[in-house]
Amino acid sequence: MSAFGRIFQVARREYRHHARSKGFWLTMVIVPLVAVAAGLIPQWVQENKPARAFLVVDQSGGAIEQAIDQAVIDDAERRTLSALKDYASENIPQEKLPPLSPLSPARGEVTAADVAAFRTWGGLEQAQKILPGLVREGAAAFQPPGPRFVRVKLPDGIDPAADPASIGAALAPYLRSEKKVAETAPSYLSGAIVIPSGYDLVKPTTAIQYWSININEYDLQTLVERALTDAAKRALYREQGMSQDAVAAIESRRVALQGFSPDKAAEGGEVSTKDRLLNVVPLGLALMLWMSIFTVANLLLLGVIEERSNKLIEVLLSSVSAEEFMAGKLLGIAGIGLTILFAWIVVGLMILASGSGQTAQFGYEAINLILSGPYIPAFAFYFVVGYLTIASVFLGLGSVCNSQQEAQSLLTPLVFLLMLPFFLIMPMMEDPNGPIATTVGWVPLYTPFVMMVRLSTNPSWGELLASGALTLGFAVLVVWAMSRLFRNAILRTGQPPRLLEVWRMISRRET
Repeated sequence: MSAFGRIFQVARREYRHHARSKGFWLTMVIVPLVAVAAGLIPQWVQENKPARAFLVVDQSGGAIEQAIDQAVIDDAERRTLSALKDYASENIPQEKLPPLSPLSPARGEVTAADVAAFRTWGGLEQAQKILPGLVREGAAAFQPPGPRFVRVKLPDGIDPAADPASIGAALAPYLRSEKKVAETAPSYLSGAIVIPSGYDLVKPTTAIQYWSININEYDLQTLVERALTDAAKRALYREQGMSQDAVAAIESRRVALQGFSPDKAAEGGEVSTKDRLLNVVPLGLALMLWMSIFTVANLLLLGVIEERSNKLIEVLLSSVSAEEFMAGKLLGIAGIGLTILFAWIVVGLMILASGSGQTAQFGYEAINLILSGPYIPAFAFYFVVGYLTIASVFLGLGSVCNSQQEAQSLLTPLVFLLMLPFFLIMPMMEDPNGPIATTVGWVPLYTPFVMMVRLSTNPSWGELLASGALTLGFAVLVVWAMSRLFRNAILRTGQPPRLLEVWRMISRRET
């Protein structure tokens, strides 16, 4: 049998061995599901938080209390309008959308002006009247989101005229959920706002107090702070003699900058929100590249250590040379890596196909971007060179270690070294052509991951080809060095060699 035939036999054995394991199948399915869940669960939790009960004790006369109540009402209507726009984009054909209506897609966040226009239009009641005649057949009825905050009364036995500290102390068992503030949900008090006597929004001499056990829960506190800040500004405007209409005109004025890019000159240069979202696609590919390479490289390390410990390696090397054995393992595990990547892509496409609305649309646009750009050939090249480099190093480590514990002591600093680009993700995303990204991109060990992130900025062909050639040469050098180490260390017994011994095994062809 030829050398290539022996390499192929080792590769086939390696592939079949790992493809039969439960871990292989779990990795293929669970990783994309966990990735999707990591993105969707926080959003789902945020959208489905139960309503929180709060109370207000206004000792200053009642004006601030009214401003807080209005802020809570505005917040509920803003959430309703935002949900209504999302529902319309998913269930109403574009040609049926009434022009300039609240059902039109949002341009950024829903503003106070949008909420005011929604009220003038007729609000939720008007929307529920016209939606049945606009939505697609079979669409579920619109369900408005519930309020985030529900105001409750001050419990009996607490004096609203007492000093704020005494009120806070009296509310302690309610804030700790030891006592209920209402029999129906929400039953337990989440926060209490106490406005001291004589408090003046325009010229405050003390502070409004916010009492809560959940010190990391800022939603209500932020809502109230923004509402009262706006109320204070309006009061200051009136103090300066400005009319209510003038104040409203100033408050509603917004200045926006529209982004443009020379890469979109054929389309007028305008950068849309979709373009900004699609800019993270290369980052997703870089993460997928890193995960797939490290997943399969670790299989190589564990496999070699296991074969050394049970003496199977001696039997295998009686039929093939060490170089052929190493090449076969690299080829077989590469097949496992490609299979896992293919499975991740299929599962991802299935998840996208089962979605709807803007999420599915973004998914399809991301796929079109990947298929139309340089991403597939770049991903294939960087997978090969990255895999050969890292997998060879892992194989070399496995050849000098007798147990997983020994390998772990060597692997830990190596993993931290290889993870360095991901500590620099944010600086590179913000300035992909800056000194950090361009410098780290020339380090062969990091080039595959950094250049995948930078592809969206269209780096020059000269830089791509030069850095690619350097990375390929580095990969060849690493494979050559690790093959020498593998050949001279694989049958070695006893304590792991020291660094000087490792260097001698690489630099001299020992027999």
